[in-house]
Amino acid sequence: MMIRPDNRATRVLVAEDEMSVALVIEDGLTEGGFRVTCAPDGRAAIEAMEEEPFDAVVTDIRMPRLDGVELVRWIVATRPQLPIVVLSGYMTTEQRRELRRLGVSEGALLEKPGGFRELLGTLGRLLSAEGSSHGGR
Repeated sequence: MMIRPDNRATRVLVAEDEMSVALVIEDGLTEGGFRVTCAPDGRAAIEAMEEEPFDAVVTDIRMPRLDGVELVRWIVATRPQLPIVVLSGYMTTEQRRELRRLGVSEGALLEKPGGFRELLGTLGRLLSAEGSSHGGR
């Protein structure tokens, strides 16, 4: 179980517009010991982050109202130490380049469906690097 030094479970915000995919991610992360909150799009994710703190964000790219690239741009501007994992079924070369420019590491750009298997390990790696160079992004 991912427990923070203050004895609370690590809180992960998942921004994913496809409910069935969000539930699979939520189940997997919950089984991995994380406390998970889901948001159906980037705008709802920002609203959730304005209401409560999170230790990491997992986001899709293609979402209504506010896409994943814009969400990452907002996070970098307002919470630069927050670890980010992008989990997407479709990421253009331009989007990948922009996410890298924003500071998301290549190892945190995961592809669906294979990225589901990598997600727990990637989150663990980013969270263990927290505090060193932008939360491991």
